[in-house]
Amino acid sequence: MKKVLVILLAVTLLAVTFVPAYAGGNGPGKSGATTTVTGTGARAGSVTGTATQQKAPRGTFAITGTIAAISSDPISGAKTVTVQVVASNYLVKSFVGTPVVVTVTDQTRFMLRTSTTTTATIITFADLQVGQPVSVNGIVANNIWTAQRITVGASLSCLPVP
Repeated sequence: MKKVLVILLAVTLLAVTFVPAYAGGNGPGKSGATTTVTGTGARAGSVTGTATQQKAPRGTFAITGTIAAISSDPISGAKTVTVQVVASNYLVKSFVGTPVVVTVTDQTRFMLRTSTTTTATIITFADLQVGQPVSVNGIVANNIWTAQRITVGASLSCLPVP
């Protein structure tokens, strides 16, 4: 009876270990599409394989930089802030050194931080100015960057000294 229980316990532990791995399938997102490539010449032929499309970042982003442009469409009401990215979290690390257009919504909070020892002050979209150092937190999905909070007065200590 002991041998049966030991074997049953071992099989259960193996099942608990391997079943979640198989349930994961092909990873997140859609599986790759089948692609056929046909060539000509001495080594002509047809190759069929699986290609996976690189996905845009998706999740919560945090960037620091300077405001490069501010846009407000009076007809649609759409507002955007272009930030020249100096530093970021890991999700959007590939965007460091590039300008990113961030969409501003009615839910976006605007803050002004004058020093590290004082509490941030609430400001409005109209208070933003090109050239100001900012930190922006928000959500990126389908290449649409939506700001949840923009804080003016961010420390850009990561900038190289000229």
